[in-house]
Amino acid sequence: MATAAVAALAAASPASALDACPDQREGHPIYSAAGVFESVAVDRRGRLFFTNSTAGELLMIPRSGARARVVLDGIDGPGGIVFRRDGSVIVGYGDTIAQGSDGEESPEAGLIEVDPRTGRSHVLVHGLQMANGVTRGPGGQIFASTDFGSGVDRVLGGEVELGWAPMEASNGMVVDRRKRSLLVNQTFTTPPTIRKVPLDDPTASRPWFTAPSDPGAFLDGLTRDADGNLYAAANGAGEVWRVSSPRDACALWQGVPFPSGPSDLAFGRGKGRFPKGSLFVTTFGGELVQVRHAR
Repeated sequence: MATAAVAALAAASPASALDACPDQREGHPIYSAAGVFESVAVDRRGRLFFTNSTAGELLMIPRSGARARVVLDGIDGPGGIVFRRDGSVIVGYGDTIAQGSDGEESPEAGLIEVDPRTGRSHVLVHGLQMANGVTRGPGGQIFASTDFGSGVDRVLGGEVELGWAPMEASNGMVVDRRKRSLLVNQTFTTPPTIRKVPLDDPTASRPWFTAPSDPGAFLDGLTRDADGNLYAAANGAGEVWRVSSPRDACALWQGVPFPSGPSDLAFGRGKGRFPKGSLFVTTFGGELVQVRHAR
């Protein structure tokens, strides 16, 4: 399955399934380096964190205009990023095709907790399928996705529930505004799909948004704004999609398609001079891009 999916991704058409948004924006690279950038997130203090999969690094830019610094290296397949209220960072590991292909038979991915001030870290959870997309939910829940395994895993009270929400090719995730559902990008589905998972009944998931055709978009990271609009990294098409409802979606930003397409995205917080209205997008081509006035 993994080989076929990656082959399909490599052969994907750069055509878009969606029209350009009326307010389509340009992107401005603010940092670049050799390697594949996998994930990005901005914490409550306005610090921007992102991962370089090739180098096995978690990096931080403390404020706009500052240099990026390595917070933690030696990560085997860095994945998604979330935060604790105390300022520590949780980053996934095991986000590799080899690990994801093992599924529930050999779940060796997990989460690392890092103190960004000191760089001290420890394994918080072990035994996930892939830890590709990682997001927080109500009641201390943490969700972790896998492109190649058997669905979304859940962590609650330090315990792992493998395949908590069964689905194919789960990737970027975000909890909705009412904290009742998890919205999940599916990378290798035809056509591209965002799935909705009720938090109280994860077996009852259903397609929430389906693109009108199959351009080889390959949806990756996912975030939302305060109004509930979703923003999806379509790395096959090289675009960021804004999805306002199941019937209202457009291409907000056009970048470079796979193999250098967008992998993840996060809004600034207004602190650290990373504006609230800007999206910060990581790419497989090793760029961190700012899309101003995205919302």
